[in-house]
Amino acid sequence: MKIHSFILFLCTPLILGDITLEELDYIRILSDSDSKSIIKSGTEQCNKFFDKNNLSADYHGYKNFFLCKFSKKRNRFYVYMLAVEKKDKVKLKDFCKDIILSWPEISDHMDAKFASQRKQFLGGFYVDYLYNDKFLEFTKNYSQDQSIIHNEVSSFILKNRNIFTDDNYKNNEIIKKELSKITNIYKKIIDQDVTDLEKIIKMQLDKIVRYKIFINDTNIFKSYSCNWQPGKGIIPYVKLEKFSEFENS
Repeated sequence: MKIHSFILFLCTPLILGDITLEELDYIRILSDSDSKSIIKSGTEQCNKFFDKNNLSADYHGYKNFFLCKFSKKRNRFYVYMLAVEKKDKVKLKDFCKDIILSWPEISDHMDAKFASQRKQFLGGFYVDYLYNDKFLEFTKNYSQDQSIIHNEVSSFILKNRNIFTDDNYKNNEIIKKELSKITNIYKKIIDQDVTDLEKIIKMQLDKIVRYKIFINDTNIFKSYSCNWQPGKGIIPYVKLEKFSEFENS
């Protein structure tokens, strides 16, 4: 009872914006030891989104892509790119701007008009909308959506067939639990519900998300990083920074 009261107190509208993602993870573990870590889920899903086998850009003849990292020390969530070699006779800010503009999904986030829109690569933070670590996309066509639900439950049964036994009652209970889980997600998406948990996550992501591209200038043997904050414009803030310094942050 104390734990539930503590959680209810922390989730009051007055202090929604003051709860960090780390604190939120801790609170969720207190109430449910099996709860999924928002930070871990968000980082994993973000990296899956930018996986080089699915999304990459070709710079100077080699493949490069974004990675994702949560920094406890800085309380920042970074979406960053490594080891881009600077072109000669191109201003550093212009060079970085050209790279980021080649990724519309990211560059749109720099525009104040679109900064509030939910980005797919940050979707893993909204753990209540994940089903078995997968993003579900419904069509709002009832027949098609029921087919999606049926296929997901069938996939679950196939992947977890080792947990089913000769006890049909227990088997049905497992399936009913999964069906209930996916149906609840479906209702939230269709009804466009916004929970207190989502509000907290959205407030925190607005505060902590940053974008970085590391640039190597081999002519003068210096390393830089171009940095952006959502909604603050496409022109980057440039600073001298080695990846090793960032890696240990």
